[in-house]
Amino acid sequence: MNILIKVTYDGTNYHGYQVQNKLKTIEGELSKAINNTLKKETKIYSAGRTDRGVHALGQYVNFYTDTTIDLGNLPRVINFHLPDDISVISAKEVPFDFHARFSAKEKIYRYVVYNNKYRNAIYHNRAYQYPFSLDLSLMNESFKYLIGQKDFKSFMGRDAIVKDTIRTIYSIKVKKDNKFIYFDFQGKSFLKNMIRIIMGTAIEIGRGKKDPIFMKEVLEKQNRKYAGPTAPSCGLYLMNILY
Repeated sequence: MNILIKVTYDGTNYHGYQVQNKLKTIEGELSKAINNTLKKETKIYSAGRTDRGVHALGQYVNFYTDTTIDLGNLPRVINFHLPDDISVISAKEVPFDFHARFSAKEKIYRYVVYNNKYRNAIYHNRAYQYPFSLDLSLMNESFKYLIGQKDFKSFMGRDAIVKDTIRTIYSIKVKKDNKFIYFDFQGKSFLKNMIRIIMGTAIEIGRGKKDPIFMKEVLEKQNRKYAGPTAPSCGLYLMNILY
């Protein structure tokens, strides 16, 4: 049978999601835990990759197995073999041809800014603590230039290997809750560092260093050097994947 699990993790102590030789990664820990649970080598298929330090509330992984472990109990058994900062929170059977990555229709990411002059230890590595005021109306105006199918080459991190840089963003929603500002990105897929570079650029606009039209100008340049800085990974969360 084909099993789909939902995974949450704190990415702080890992070199990103994807398996890398001799480095501690989320995928590496998951693979070991599933192998130990099923007592055999099992290939896993992941919905996507997250950068070093990025968190997830809704990462998905599927794998094929003939296990007799009850699905309701499977997350608990896998979690027994996982470190405390990675957790499987659900498991279900899916059609045999289902693939966690290729069956995905949309991905939802959230970038969290803790907008306060003073840092708070509780939110260390959980949000980007930004001490200066931000004009959200300017940031919202700049985001309008990014909606739809665009060439996001200017917002791609170095050393990314992709067939093309065309991506589609369906929406960017902004919500302020006391000292927190949440930026929700919904799209088909995203380039390496794409959301973090967009956020770094948008924060410069919100700070008043650039006009909202700057986002459009950067987009049209198709060159990373014209965009703003890459916002810290600690503020980024993979929230969910829609199938």
